[in-house]
Amino acid sequence: MPKVEVNLTDKEFEILISLEKVEGKDGEKLRSLYRYYLSSIPELKSKDYELKRFEDKDEIDGILKSIFEIYKKTEYPVDAWENDKIDKLIDELTEIHVLETTEGVRIVPAKFRDLFKMLLHDIATENKDMDEHVAALIAVIQLLKEFGVGTLNKETIRDAAILLNEGWLYIYAKKMREAREFLKTKNLRLIDDESMKSFHQTVKNA
Repeated sequence: MPKVEVNLTDKEFEILISLEKVEGKDGEKLRSLYRYYLSSIPELKSKDYELKRFEDKDEIDGILKSIFEIYKKTEYPVDAWENDKIDKLIDELTEIHVLETTEGVRIVPAKFRDLFKMLLHDIATENKDMDEHVAALIAVIQLLKEFGVGTLNKETIRDAAILLNEGWLYIYAKKMREAREFLKTKNLRLIDDESMKSFHQTVKNA
């Protein structure tokens, strides 16, 4: 693990060790302050999520793998679910403010949607060969872990990620794929099923 040495004045060090709300001792406090800085500065929010995604990689990959297993059985899993299961998922997502009802229409609130779009862009940029719909699933998994604050089990996160992507967020990955295709070929494909063909192939190959 890389080590960073920092020279502090006596007063700077005195203030550092006096910060009772900052976890750790001495140098550990600097690491805690660094993490807090990443999470609190809007311009650095993307890097904060990147760091958390790296730390939670094994768990996220495990949930993603379980999603692939479902798609290997059927290309449209939500269609096979009972209404009670869907209603329960919607209630849980509403409780953690991932869904809300506005003027009788159930929508994804702006906070979650904006974070999702940021993460989708970041994840797809980090992994240029990754299928856009896979990147979208990873983004949703990460956000469900955050918004759920430990209240959602892995099975619920798995099913909720599928429901959100198919019901509300599918269009963002689709539009990203179309934009990438246009940049490569200068021929914008407008076939609705085109973006999902690549996703289902990725699932089969997983």
